[in-house]
Amino acid sequence: MFFFSRKRKGEQLVKLEQFEMFVDSSDQGISQFLIKRAEKLKRGKELGPEREPDFNWILRSEVEELAEIFAGRKERLVIYDIGANLGLNTLIIDQVLKRKLPSEKYIIIAIEPQQKTASLLHKNISHNFANAKIFSCAISDYNGEGQFHISSHSNLGSLWAHSSTGMGFENVPVFTLPAFAESSGTGFPHLLKMDIEGGEVEVLKGGRDWLAHCPAPCKILMEVHPMMYNESRSLEKELRFLFENGWVGKYMVSAGVAQPELFKQAGLCPFVEFDTGRHIRGIYRDFPQELLLDFACHEHIQELAGQKPSRKIVRAVLIEKRA
Repeated sequence: MFFFSRKRKGEQLVKLEQFEMFVDSSDQGISQFLIKRAEKLKRGKELGPEREPDFNWILRSEVEELAEIFAGRKERLVIYDIGANLGLNTLIIDQVLKRKLPSEKYIIIAIEPQQKTASLLHKNISHNFANAKIFSCAISDYNGEGQFHISSHSNLGSLWAHSSTGMGFENVPVFTLPAFAESSGTGFPHLLKMDIEGGEVEVLKGGRDWLAHCPAPCKILMEVHPMMYNESRSLEKELRFLFENGWVGKYMVSAGVAQPELFKQAGLCPFVEFDTGRHIRGIYRDFPQELLLDFACHEHIQELAGQKPSRKIVRAVLIEKRA
């Protein structure tokens, strides 16, 4: 896939705390957050919490754990950033690994289907000398070509049309996880990060047997979207299959409030909480696996003070293959 280095309309370089990023000022999603944060930094104002501090805490801690494991191994650590968008998570991962491993001991595979976004991703990886490779494609449960539906918020694009898409579509190459790993030559990844607006069901479905037989360590950190699931697109079905084949749930991140009512009724308390600026989220561990399958995979209503009720009580989960 070829990327053009010419500057596009609306494109600008912003300076953040730990790196610089190219963003698109016409993007109503993540770019706006980064532009505003860079402006606060420039003016010496209080920055507030980073974007998705709870998700990033898990990401950093799991990457550090993997780096320690692979420091004593001959093989290379492989991380997939599926739905890499502008590369914020890619750069966070690279930042952690640069402190822990030499460049030949790890590689980040940044996967982003949308051409305009992938072009900025390419610039961000190059500008920050990140040890990452870009693939402009989508991961799903089939191999071929699909329609990637575009949103005014670049981080909300999807292979499936939903309420936030409506800005047209692009035809993109599509692979299953095993087909992509074979064609890219990466072998089994050791961490998969996914934020793909409901497409996580098809990613797991397309790689279910492959993931069932993958060696440990292998981890999946993903946002969940229970409003997009149904009987034919069941995250519970895919996770249950993995749980029957050596996988376990390690973390759940709450949505809306730190301790949703159903968590409280189950006697679960967060071991750490994060203020996102709009909500307080809690991270949970040491829970019955059946509760993850219920709480993360199905809609549950949680009342929020002064806001519309949340239709989900879990925002993200981390699962891992145990040896």
